[in-house]
Amino acid sequence: MEKRVVLPTTSKEAREADLTKRLIWITVVSCLLSMQYGYNFWVSYSPTVLVAKFYNISIGQPSSGGPDVLTLSVIIGAFPLGGIFGAIVGTCVTDRIGRKGTLLLANFLALLSALFMASSHYIGAFEYVMFARTYTGMCAGMVSTGVPLYLGEIAPRSLRGSIVMVPHLFLTIGVLFAQALAHSRLLEASSGWPILMGLAGIFPLCQSVILPFLPESPRYLLIQKKNEEKAIEALQVLRGRDDVEDEIQELNQEDVAEKADKHMNALKMIRMRNMRWHVLTIVVLMTGQQFSGTNAVYFYTDRTYTAIRGSDKDVRYVSIFTTTFTSCSTFLGIYLVDNLGRRVVLLIGYLSCSITLALLLMSFEMQKSFPQMTYISAILIGVFLLSHAFGPYPIPYLIVTELFLQSSRSSGFMIAGILEWLCNFITGMSFIEVEKRIGNLSIMLFFPVCILCFVYIFKILPETKNRTFVDIKRLMAIQTAKKVKIKQIMSA
Repeated sequence: MEKRVVLPTTSKEAREADLTKRLIWITVVSCLLSMQYGYNFWVSYSPTVLVAKFYNISIGQPSSGGPDVLTLSVIIGAFPLGGIFGAIVGTCVTDRIGRKGTLLLANFLALLSALFMASSHYIGAFEYVMFARTYTGMCAGMVSTGVPLYLGEIAPRSLRGSIVMVPHLFLTIGVLFAQALAHSRLLEASSGWPILMGLAGIFPLCQSVILPFLPESPRYLLIQKKNEEKAIEALQVLRGRDDVEDEIQELNQEDVAEKADKHMNALKMIRMRNMRWHVLTIVVLMTGQQFSGTNAVYFYTDRTYTAIRGSDKDVRYVSIFTTTFTSCSTFLGIYLVDNLGRRVVLLIGYLSCSITLALLLMSFEMQKSFPQMTYISAILIGVFLLSHAFGPYPIPYLIVTELFLQSSRSSGFMIAGILEWLCNFITGMSFIEVEKRIGNLSIMLFFPVCILCFVYIFKILPETKNRTFVDIKRLMAIQTAKKVKIKQIMSA
């Protein structure tokens, strides 16, 4: 006879009971692809100087020369353009081959992306470089949606926020790994670049050995595949106990509650009146994630640190230290998101980003008269990056996970993924030219976005901490009813 487990009564006790070694292991294995995403993001997209160097080496130009602004923008834009396709492809197949199946597919494609990027140096054709970068971006797009979707569905309710934010922590670790390797004496030379690009394959190679042994999402098995027996088995593996009756009942309740959302797709979701606030919330959070100024601040990071130290070599170590500190900020957000709640963490993050952007502009302008302000700018850049990593960047995909029931969740992730990479594409293609024309004022273009996101979250977004997906749906329905009633009163 199976032994029935008495579940904890407090949220803290529930988190401690649910955080098993098996769940930690499964989460870590799932996030190895996020490390490759972060690795590729930094090596082939984030720092403008490194992108220019990669371009010159790949197509055989002298390393001292650089591409013009238009060419560089096109090179930068190839990665997020591939991300858009990856988000579409990844979310389309996830309901057909499962959450675990999608990770297996992304894992295989990621192995090929490392091969394509490494061979760019030897082929030496601009067209091939663009293909390799676009394909690598497509793999990143699949990972950016597939990993949080899988983790959000296997996580216990008490730990859902923390676990869904873990991929972002691994993303920053991947960035840190890339920075450390790129600045080594062996790999910073042109002969070391194929090795640097090819090393991205380590993460999917390691994951390919372990990933087949991971359980499928119990929600996918029970609600979409109608296989309760396998769902019970998967839950027992995930929770490390035999008695999972309470969670099975919760899944059955969700199955009944989502009758209207069956066979949902992104276009149908956009047209449905009762889903408009869900979609609007995705739009606000994902545009806020990308248009809050993080790319602009990264653009000024190397310039500011170089002005302080006067040496590119010293700036390398400062960048590594900054990334390490950012990882610590993400870790703090992981700890607080299930304690303080999603709204509080997001509000703190956006308020801090808004204030820091305004102060950054003033410090940049004052550097013309007071060079010592460069030190203040460096501190403010660090504060901004910490604030952004704390909540505005990792939490949006958590909210997307919680706003939708099972059959419509992949469609929500598709919309979120398209918006994320489209905004990334726009900033990558345009910011260099905008900064060239208006200078430091370009950083204030992102200030209104931070303010609007803060207001929207404060006024509209309900707290979803430690709630079932069915309860969250009811909360959003109440919010929708209130807005409709207010609209009717105002129009009367």
